[in-house]
Amino acid sequence: MRPICFLSDFGLADDFVGSCKGVIASIAPEAHIIDLTHDVPGFEIEAGAEILQHATRYMPPDTVYLAVIDPGVGTERRGIALSTGSGALMVGPDNGLLLPAARFLGGVRECVVLNNPRYRLHPLSNTFHGRDIFSPAAAHLASGISLTELGDSIPPAELVDLELPETGAQDIKDGFEARIISIDRFGNARLSVLQEEADFGYGSLLGVDVGDGEMKVRYVNTFGAAKPGELVLVPDSHWRLSLCINRGNAAQALSLSSGERVHVRLLERQDAGGG
Repeated sequence: MRPICFLSDFGLADDFVGSCKGVIASIAPEAHIIDLTHDVPGFEIEAGAEILQHATRYMPPDTVYLAVIDPGVGTERRGIALSTGSGALMVGPDNGLLLPAARFLGGVRECVVLNNPRYRLHPLSNTFHGRDIFSPAAAHLASGISLTELGDSIPPAELVDLELPETGAQDIKDGFEARIISIDRFGNARLSVLQEEADFGYGSLLGVDVGDGEMKVRYVNTFGAAKPGELVLVPDSHWRLSLCINRGNAAQALSLSSGERVHVRLLERQDAGGG
């Protein structure tokens, strides 16, 4: 029995997650479900894809990934299941959500459209394919059925692709420009820049402009190196630079949202790797 890693933007206030897990338990009662997160911001496919890709480092190699961020539910967008080079399986909408993680897992080896009515719930809702199509497919895969039983094969090259901003900074004088790719529950603004791209060390003083003028920000290696309420730039657990307020909420304080541009200018350098 394969484990199922479940990611969605459903939240926990409604019955969506519980209904999906009930469907899975009815089909594969022995399957272990790993709730990766259900708090991906609504409809933010890129944020979910980045979280899913990062999580593959920590999941068992035979995991079935069930990922549902599906603003196109009920339209002509396809529901898919795929196998990867590592042996992991993935289920979700064909909107790019699965592809970054699939590449990290060795690429897409085989893919099918989830169009076999035998492996769906009936009646089928037009607005909740997570429960009626994706959860049954993931449960059946965890139980050991072959991918091709779920539907018709399609060429992997036809899948909707999504490129994550692995090197998303644009060079500007003495610094860089980046995009906010997501904001976590603590209000930390995660940037499209990896820690390894920063050519300055911990303790460097930076000027950060989010659209309302430049603010002085220190680059630190951990929140404990900052005073409570201090605005800092810190590498997060995904090794991306994040704009944060120690013991505060940077997104609320600075009115930040995903997709906005951030300009970072080096004011005082410490050697890279220092601090």
